[in-house]
Parts: sequence; C-alpha cells; structure tokens
Amino acid sequence: MIDYGVPPEAEETEVMLFGPGYGEALAVHLGDGVWLLVDSCIDPEADAPASAAYLAAIGVRPDQVRVIVASHWHDDHVRGISQLTAAYPEADFLISAVFDDREAAAFLAAYSGSSSSGLSRGTKELYEIVTARNAVIPALHRSIVFEDALNGRQVRVTALSPVPAAFSRAIAHMAGYVPTKGDPINHVPELRPNIEAVVLRIDFGDDAVLLGADLEEHAAFGWSAIVADSWSGSRRAATAYKVSHHGSCTGDCGEIWASLLQPEPIACMTPFMKGRQRLPSNADKARMKQNTPHAYISSAASRRPKMDHDQLKRLGDICKDIALADSSFGAVRIRRRIDDTTPWNVELFGAAQRL
Repeated sequence: MIDYGVPPEAEETEVMLFGPGYGEALAVHLGDGVWLLVDSCIDPEADAPASAAYLAAIGVRPDQVRVIVASHWHDDHVRGISQLTAAYPEADFLISAVFDDREAAAFLAAYSGSSSSGLSRGTKELYEIVTARNAVIPALHRSIVFEDALNGRQVRVTALSPVPAAFSRAIAHMAGYVPTKGDPINHVPELRPNIEAVVLRIDFGDDAVLLGADLEEHAAFGWSAIVADSWSGSRRAATAYKVSHHGSCTGDCGEIWASLLQPEPIACMTPFMKGRQRLPSNADKARMKQNTPHAYISSAASRRPKMDHDQLKRLGDICKDIALADSSFGAVRIRRRIDDTTPWNVELFGAAQRL
C-alpha cells in the first residue's frame, strides 16, 4: 500500500489526483478539514474507490466530505462513485445539469444494464445514485457548488460548464440514443464532443485552481465558450490546472492558458489507456511542456501485459482475465498554504512522474 504521510493542515489547500491508466479521481482539501471529491476510479490494491482509500489512510472522517461531483458519465470517471456516495452520506452529490432532464434520465435508464466487460458501467453507477438519493443537485454554468468561510477566508467552488448552449445540444444528442422499447443496453455509446462535463473553479484567498474534467474544445459549447463568457472568462487566473481530457488536443484551447491560468502553472493530468487509444500522445506531451515546465502525470501505464502478441495469445488460450501484477497506479499531490506566495509543493506517489 502507498504511504501517503500526514493529512494537510487546516490552513493548507490540497489537490490530489489519482489515475491508474484507465480512470481518474480528485480529492480536494478546501481548508479547515473540509473536502470535495470529483469523479472516481478504483485503487487496485485497496479494491475500493481511490479517494475513499486515501481519505481513510490519512484519517479523514466521513462527515468532513461535504461535496461529491460526477463531472460526466464516462466509465473512467465514475467507477466506484456509487460506493463514494454510500460512504459519505452527508455529502451533497452534484452532477451535470444535463442529467436533470427527462431525456437524459431515460438515457441513463436505457444504458444501466450490467456490463460483461466490467469497464462499461458508468451509466449504471449514475443511475443507481440518481434513483437512490433523495437529492441530486444539478450543476450548470455559473452554479455555486460550494461556498463557506474556512479559516476566516471565503472559499467558493463554481461550475464553469456546461454552458447553456451545450446543455440544449447534449439533451438533443442523448434523446437520439434512447431506445423506444426493449431491455437495458449494456454498452453506452460515447457522444462526441464531450460538452456536458462539469469544469470546476475553486477560489480561496488570493488563489484559484481550475479542474478541467474532460470538457472538449468547441467554439459554441466548449472551452472557447467559457473563455468568451464575461463572467467566467474574466476571473482571476488560476495557478494550478487539472488538465482537460487527459492532455488530448481535443480538450485543449490556447485561451485556457492565456486567460484562465497564470503563466507556467502547475498542470497535472491522468493518462487514458484503453485498446489502441493512448493519451496523452507524444505531440500532446510536447504541447503541454511548451505551455508549462511544471507538468505531471499520474501514471504512464499501459493496461496491456508487456509481452509480444504470440505469447499473449498462447497465454490467453489457457487463462482468463490476464492483468499486470504491477497496476501502475499513481497519484499527484499538490499542497500550499492559503495566501502563501511560495510555489506549490508537488509530491508523486506510485507510478506518477514528471511529464
């Protein structure tokens, strides 16, 4: 098990990013023992949601988790999130406002069947939460996710997306995938581009952090729309950024770096390794390093065993569920005292590394 050391002090802000190669989760200390969780992935050693395993390891009580956010429904962002909501019953649960609509509810229901792959169950997780919880709070552009005075300073978490135009577009898109009859379908289609994801901005003291989820670039619905908006695009530039969409060019927009972030911010990301998809690409990494020298990734893992095709095929004839003994799970943690002008303190755990 990874030794994560001591919890943050009451006056420290912390952003902890987990990612094993397929999956992403964030645990954010807002100050004074208050925590925000965004998305979920599984810690392979603990066989539990990574955020929950981490908070238990550093001694955080369940009542200290105030908010849980599902940024969107993709499997790699919500694996185990129903376990999180059960572990922290006092926390508010927020999801993209897209899913607070009749068509989106039908979409979740239609694709909530159990999955044979074990990796295609994002809609099932969200469907279970939405149907079990008394209150699910929708998040939309300009929504206040959390607001309180901590350590004598006002801390506010706001949603920068989905913008209103993206909301309407996403609902129309989902409606086209709702079957008119029949049983639940096991594998949900991936709707592109991702415009329904919830981007979060955290303001505390004189600093800010930007959590980019998997929002993709689009002039009317994506990052350009956020930057062009007078409310979100003119706010104080952030010093740390959870990079959107695993560093892919589809989630990148030059105006993010020019308008929403301070020069050379801390940038951290998770990889995406599934089938032949590999993010970030070498070109993505090169672009990231041009934007900042302070870029980190939670893992450079591949989910495929490191052997040639013929060996893997022969082994597959006699074995099932072949997996790496080393899961290559990793985490990037940044901490800084509120109102401190010194650089963020960066710590790397497991397979995490500098980009």
